[in-house]
Amino acid sequence: MRAVRFIAAVVLLLLVAVLGSFLWYRNASQPTHEGSLLVSGLSKPVTIARDVVAVPYIDAATEADALFALGYVHAQDRLWQLTFNRRIAQGRIAEIAGAAALDTDRFLRTLGIYRAAQSVAQRLDPETRRLLDAYAAGINAYLASRTGPLPPEFLLTRSPAPEPWQAADSIAWALMMALDLSRTYRDELWRLRLASRFSRAEIDEFKPPYPGDKPQASADYPEIYRALGLFRPKPLASRRVPGTSRDESLATFAALDEAPGIGSNNWVISGARTSTGKPLLANDPHLGFTTPSVWYFARLRAPDLEVFGATLPGVPYVLLGRNRSVAWGFTNTGPDVQDLYIERVNPDRADEYQPASVNCQVVINDPIGLNFRHPF
Repeated sequence: MRAVRFIAAVVLLLLVAVLGSFLWYRNASQPTHEGSLLVSGLSKPVTIARDVVAVPYIDAATEADALFALGYVHAQDRLWQLTFNRRIAQGRIAEIAGAAALDTDRFLRTLGIYRAAQSVAQRLDPETRRLLDAYAAGINAYLASRTGPLPPEFLLTRSPAPEPWQAADSIAWALMMALDLSRTYRDELWRLRLASRFSRAEIDEFKPPYPGDKPQASADYPEIYRALGLFRPKPLASRRVPGTSRDESLATFAALDEAPGIGSNNWVISGARTSTGKPLLANDPHLGFTTPSVWYFARLRAPDLEVFGATLPGVPYVLLGRNRSVAWGFTNTGPDVQDLYIERVNPDRADEYQPASVNCQVVINDPIGLNFRHPF
């Protein structure tokens, strides 16, 4: 009986210790939203007040100080998001996720997202660079002042403490957002795959123009691909879909593409139709759901600056929002902003191809896939 009591007491103590550790960690890893803090990098004191849902209201003496404070609250509330987004742009996910992320890292490094960001940072005008540096200084001020444990994502992935933020990191995430919203390369791959079996007219049935528009004029690319010898004959198993003249292989090809008409929306109502006499703007960017959200709401106020709306953690601007005079939003119409090029590979040297391009060399050896040659 004593042994049972002893074991029960030990188990109870362990449970209390685990619960106590959990409660301590939960509280210690939370950012501090109250009190005063002395940090270097500000020209004058800044006030950060939060509403009932923790949206920060920043009052500063200068725009640079306001962006410094925005960087600070981004780091307070979204430290893991900042760090992981930077890893994505740098092609460094495999460092914490292992071999499963190598293909993604190779792809992003081949595109040269972070190299492009560093190049842009070196060419910025002095004023823009000053504001980006002020935002980065705010993030780094939080990193230097924080004393509690890192958020749980760092523990679960065994990630090291975040490195200091740089202006290039903000530019890199802006480029990643541009890449995410520019997916026309997938449409080109989709057409390439269809061209291995179908004519231009048949492909246009799968990818019709926007209602009311005519098919875009272009060369007969299926014939060009065949003349280049891109396609090797491959028997594809197919059978008729009951009740139609099409076969299942067509349905499979059609499933490769997104439904037409997917995109962002916004609506404006004239002030003549509102109770206040002022217009109303609604904006739906149609970005995917994530945890945490892609967006972070904030208000920034300084002389000649008063703006409220949605920011991107890592980027020191209100992208969707309003000031005292106007409100604005963004929509994505899916414009054609990307091109893939067919490269000729030297049969004697797999690392030589023609013509050369700076950022990404794409070699289409098979109608079902791409081989990326890395220029580094």
